[in-house]
Amino acid sequence: MANLRPTLYFALCCLVLSACGKVSELEERVERSPSRTQAAAISNDATLSFVATSEHGLMLFDLANQQRLHNWQQDEDGIAQITSVAIAADNSVAVAASRETIAVWNIETGEVRGYWRMDESTIRDVAVSNRGQHIVIGRADGVIVLYEPATGRRLEFFGHSERINSVDISPNGRFVLSGGDDHKALVWQAESAQVVHEFAADGRVARVRFNPDGSSAFVASAQTASIWHLTTGELISELRHRSRHKSFLSASFSTDGDYLVTGSPSRHLEIWRVNDGKRMHSVQVDGREREHPPRAAVIAVAFASPQGTVLSENSAGFAERWHFDLAND
Repeated sequence: MANLRPTLYFALCCLVLSACGKVSELEERVERSPSRTQAAAISNDATLSFVATSEHGLMLFDLANQQRLHNWQQDEDGIAQITSVAIAADNSVAVAASRETIAVWNIETGEVRGYWRMDESTIRDVAVSNRGQHIVIGRADGVIVLYEPATGRRLEFFGHSERINSVDISPNGRFVLSGGDDHKALVWQAESAQVVHEFAADGRVARVRFNPDGSSAFVASAQTASIWHLTTGELISELRHRSRHKSFLSASFSTDGDYLVTGSPSRHLEIWRVNDGKRMHSVQVDGREREHPPRAAVIAVAFASPQGTVLSENSAGFAERWHFDLAND
C-alpha cells in the first residue's frame, strides 16, 4: 500500500493535465513585429487584423492566411505614435488615431479616405461605423467628437466630466457607448446626443464594448466589470473574478452572445459566460523569450468561431490563435 499512493497520485495528475490540455490549446503564433505592437484591432468577423508598430507602421492582415494586405503610414514626416485603431463592422474602412491625428483608409483599395488633425485635446480612443459614415473620437478633456466625413457634420458630446478612456459605436451608427474617469458609462444617440442609459461604476471606466447585435454592453472599471441589457438597462451579470483590481484592455462578444473574451495588461486572455459572469477559461499569452519576466498586454481579441476559436494580438508583437473547449461548458 505504501507504493500505491504515489502511483495513484501520479496517474491522477496525468489525467488532470490531459484534461487541461483539451480545454485550451495554442494553435498558431505569428510575429507581427520584432519589438512591440502599439495598438491592434480584430474585425467583428475575425477575418482581418489591424496593427500599429513602430518599425513597420500600420499593417492590415488577412487572417485566413496571415497575408499582409496593406501597409500604411499615418504621417508624411514619419511613423506616428498610434494610440488607437478600429475596423468598421462591415470591413469597409480602417481607422487609426495618434494623439493628434486621425486617418481613415479604404480596406478594399488601400487608399486613404481622410486625414484630420485635432488640436483641442489629445485623442484617447476612436471607433467607426459601417462604411465609415461616423467616426467617434474620445478626448482627454472629456469631450467626445462624432464626425461624419461625407457630410462634414460634427457633433460634440459633453456628457462626461473627465477624461474619456474608451468609446464604441453600433455598426449602423445610431448609438455610441462611452466611458471615462468620471465613474460612468453612457449609451447615447448619435443623431441627437440624447443619453439613453447611464451605467454607474465604482471607479474610472477603462473599457466599454457593444455586443454587435446591439443587445448588450460590456462596461469595465478597475473594481468591477459588468454586462448590461440595452433594451431594459438592467444588469445581466458581473464578471466573477477574485482580484481587487483588474484591468481589461480588450473585449469582444461571441456571435451568439453567450460568451465574452477579454484581454488584460498582465498577459491574461479569459473567456466568461455572459448570463452569470462565470469565468470559463483563462490562459496567459507569451512574451519575448529574452524578457524576464515576460511582458505582453493582450490588446485585441475576437471569437473566430462559436465552437471556441479565439484570436488575440498582444503588445509583445505576436498574433495568436487559441482553441477552447466551449462545447462541454
